[in-house]
Formats: sequence, C-alpha cells, structure tokens
Amino acid sequence: MSLKGNQASEKLYVIYDGHCNLCLASVARLRELHSKADLQFIQIQQLEAVKDTARLIPHIDRFDFGALYEKMHVADERGQLFAGADGVVRILRTVRGFRWLSAFYRIPGMNRIADRIYRFIANRRYEWFGSTEQSCSIDGCDLPQDRGERNKLGN
Repeated sequence: MSLKGNQASEKLYVIYDGHCNLCLASVARLRELHSKADLQFIQIQQLEAVKDTARLIPHIDRFDFGALYEKMHVADERGQLFAGADGVVRILRTVRGFRWLSAFYRIPGMNRIADRIYRFIANRRYEWFGSTEQSCSIDGCDLPQDRGERNKLGN
C-alpha cells in the first residue's frame, strides 16, 4: 500500500508473478499494510509485454525473465535489485510493525537460511497454492507446461 499523500520517502517496485496465487495473495496483503515507501506492484507479465522496461522501472532496461519467475524482485529508484528473501526484507524495512523482523536478517547466516526457505516455498508455489493459469477437468488440474516443469526441476 502506498503511503497516503506525498510523504513516501522512497519508491520501491515490487516485481511478482501475476499467475501465482501465493504471489497475488502476498501483494494483496502488502497493499493493506502501512509502508513508509511508495510500493509499486508490477507483474512480470506486464514487463514481458513492454519493449522499454525502463518506462515502468527507472534505471533498469533489461531483465532476465527466467530469474524473475524464480523469485520476487524489488527494485529501488536507483535501479538496485533485491531478489527473493532479500526483496522481502527490503519491503519489511518499510512496513510499520514489521521493521523489527528485518533485524533478524542481520544475524550471521540468517540470510542464507532465509534464502533457502524462500527458494523451497517458491519452487513449490504452483503445486501448493495453484496458478491463475491452471486448467482443471474431471481428471484433475494441470499447470502450464513451461513454468510447471521449471518449478518441478527446482529451478
């Protein structure tokens, strides 16, 4: 959620998979929280559709879309990218009531543990939470072949 008025101290661009139910629910929750940053939410699919990504996110003109589908990314106004657990912590530092959680990330080794947990969940997000692209029949549900296979392989 963006801070009401013009008092946001910084702008962060949250890049997420718009077909992932977990990602969509997380973004919906983030919109409800009070952040001191102006959070701009951009679906990966939006970035794929435009030729000039710097139009949407300043200082970034090119993305590795394979990497974007693996982890949520957060970009700041200078073009610095934070991926996965780093991105989550970057957002938490701006949210009232959750800033204290980001302090745990500074404990030696916690960033590796947090990243492993993030990757574990991210690699199973379609299996556990489903996808908006999921097609179902009486035989069960199937994920889109390209992304579903990528996640089953742990990429």
